[in-house]
Amino acid sequence: MKKILITVMFALATLWAGEDSTSVEFDHATLAIEGGALHLLDDANRNLDDSYYGLLELDYTYFRKWIGVVQFGYSYLTTKGDVDYVGIHQFSGRVGLDYPLPFVKPVALGAGFSCVWMRADDENGDVANSSLADNESEFGFYARLNLPIVTWDAWRAGAKIYFETIWTAPENSETAWFGFYLQRNLW
Repeated sequence: MKKILITVMFALATLWAGEDSTSVEFDHATLAIEGGALHLLDDANRNLDDSYYGLLELDYTYFRKWIGVVQFGYSYLTTKGDVDYVGIHQFSGRVGLDYPLPFVKPVALGAGFSCVWMRADDENGDVANSSLADNESEFGFYARLNLPIVTWDAWRAGAKIYFETIWTAPENSETAWFGFYLQRNLW
């Protein structure tokens, strides 16, 4: 265990020492629009169909090579089976950090916190006995992989893969998100 800890500390120190420390916080910002598919990985998929999502993202330089991430998105989950309502409106927000992998530029690995707000769509159903009748919000975390495909001038297009865990009772809810984005440098 001691050898593993020393090896990890040495690797982190090596990565840290190789960074460019001349960057200034908030000296670079981008705005992106993203869309893709949301796949439920747990028992929720018995009552809900997989869905599509759309989101807006703001990225900015945070510290050295770290990139700050703020996201806000929406998806509509259609119900299936014996459920009292036709669907669920899901709004999601995330804050986190990405780090560009030095050995696979410009791919970035990131993680952060998630907040999901849900409300039952009572257009055709009765949601009075549902926990989603008066909104439900949950928190969790996400990990993501940012795979830029094309960069030109102030624009970038690519793909992102997310794994998200939301801390719900009695068990956590897990989802996978796969999407494509178009990003523009703001400054």
